[in-house]
Amino acid sequence: MNDRWGVSPMTAAWHGMDGIARIGARMADAPGGPSPRKDGAGFIGIDLTDREASAGPAGDASSDWNDWLAWTCPGERIEYADRLGPHLWLYAETPAEGAVSAEDHLRGLARSIRSLLTERRGAPGVHPERGGGSWRHDLGFGVAVLSGGGEQPLRDVVYGALFQAAGHLRQSLLEQPRTELRQEMEELLQGGRIYSVYQPITWLGDGRVFGYEALTRCPPGSRFEGPLALFSYAEREGYAFALDRLARETAIRSSPKLNPLQKIFINVTMGIMNDSRFVSGQTVQWLRQRGLHPSQVVFELTERSSIDDFDAAKKILGHYRSQGYEIAIDDAGAGYSSLQSIVELRPDYIKIDKSLVQHADRDEMKKQMLRTFVRFAKRMNIKTVAEGIERPEELRLVRSLGTDFGQGYLLGKPQEHGMASG
Repeated sequence: MNDRWGVSPMTAAWHGMDGIARIGARMADAPGGPSPRKDGAGFIGIDLTDREASAGPAGDASSDWNDWLAWTCPGERIEYADRLGPHLWLYAETPAEGAVSAEDHLRGLARSIRSLLTERRGAPGVHPERGGGSWRHDLGFGVAVLSGGGEQPLRDVVYGALFQAAGHLRQSLLEQPRTELRQEMEELLQGGRIYSVYQPITWLGDGRVFGYEALTRCPPGSRFEGPLALFSYAEREGYAFALDRLARETAIRSSPKLNPLQKIFINVTMGIMNDSRFVSGQTVQWLRQRGLHPSQVVFELTERSSIDDFDAAKKILGHYRSQGYEIAIDDAGAGYSSLQSIVELRPDYIKIDKSLVQHADRDEMKKQMLRTFVRFAKRMNIKTVAEGIERPEELRLVRSLGTDFGQGYLLGKPQEHGMASG
């Protein structure tokens, strides 16, 4: 076992100190004599990486910890064993008889102590109860019961339990990031904690604002690195529809005031639009509450999932177009699939990826590809949006090529807008 988990230094320290002798003395007082009782005692290892400065005893001496444990765990037979790096090791006895097994009793103690010592960062409202709690709280600790036959040396029993508890601690820490992401995703969905920002899309002819793209953002302190990580995780773990629904509602309810000719671009995937729950009419209700009409909404198809059946996709998109919605293909030019989507789906808008736009004034290949996109779109009566415009030279170029609309930091950064009243 790697020393990172504190086992090898701890076993060495206990071998030369009175740790095993103390356990032996406790066992001698227990029913059944000096051998470990089955389901009667064990070790708890707790990771204190997230420990708050004000949590736990004032000092780190064994007497400080024992006083604190006696105060926080009245009636429990538990004492400080060692502190190695970020890991706290405790020895605890369990009731000879009880409603739960010794291992479950130790796990409940560990869960309770760790919740008192650490802050569940980014997870407000999570308060594990002592002896209970769900699987999502079994993080950052490991337990093992001291058990063994009378013939087995007590030292071997102690070392075996230490290694077992350290193994459980290590596994819980390896699983913690994924478990905490799942927990945060559920809290984001239940609390509606994501929010939308809106980046203007402007007419390149006169600079008027044609509409806004709604962009989902994670709350401050989120474990997700950004919206791409958030949506990728949701699609991988089965939260895609719930997250999309919340993002759509947030985008509409918080949107800027639009005049009848302005649009709001909302990112969706083909897979979401194909879901029977998508056509429930909820989007129309949100639009009506905000004073908007489907004709002011452009569903922007993203590349998060590929389109496998274009015939089926055409029928689905036809259904939404019949209600007044428009369709845009996002990130055109960034990959083969977006080009195929343009040919097959005949969108109302093509959003040309920023990888083609940025520094195109210095790159003849990019310039020719932009010119090809714009000419093709005009022949097919499709409007074009150049994304990622950040320099005046890029703006001049896409305007000279006849691109209809522009989007980028040079034209306007994403900004929040207030929630609609009522």
